[in-house]
Amino acid sequence: MTNPIPTAPPLFDSSLFVSPDVQTRQVSLPDGKEHTFYIREQQAGVVRAFAVGQQSEDPEKQSESMARLIAKAICTDDGKPALTLEQARNLKISVQYALAAAISGVHSYQGNVSSPSEAPESGSDTPSL
Repeated sequence: MTNPIPTAPPLFDSSLFVSPDVQTRQVSLPDGKEHTFYIREQQAGVVRAFAVGQQSEDPEKQSESMARLIAKAICTDDGKPALTLEQARNLKISVQYALAAAISGVHSYQGNVSSPSEAPESGSDTPSL
């Protein structure tokens, strides 16, 4: 009788990678209505460029970084770009903020995260460093 060799777990869980899937989000816009948007998760470099642009003291760089992220992330239901960069630049700022918040939500890690109740106990009331 032979014992099967258990398969080793993959080095990285697939939830650690950017998903190619299009995600649907309902976004409240300044017109007071909920609108359906399709969003594609972006590679880390795109999100990092947005973050760096938002930290700039130059308002033009801040504006440009938001428009670039929106143009790259907002798509049709089949994943094709829905806006050109120029169209994204021309969105009202309140619309840009709402879309950026929805895009941020898509980029939040939703993988295998242990809850505090699953964390191993350290034997004291203070966390170990």
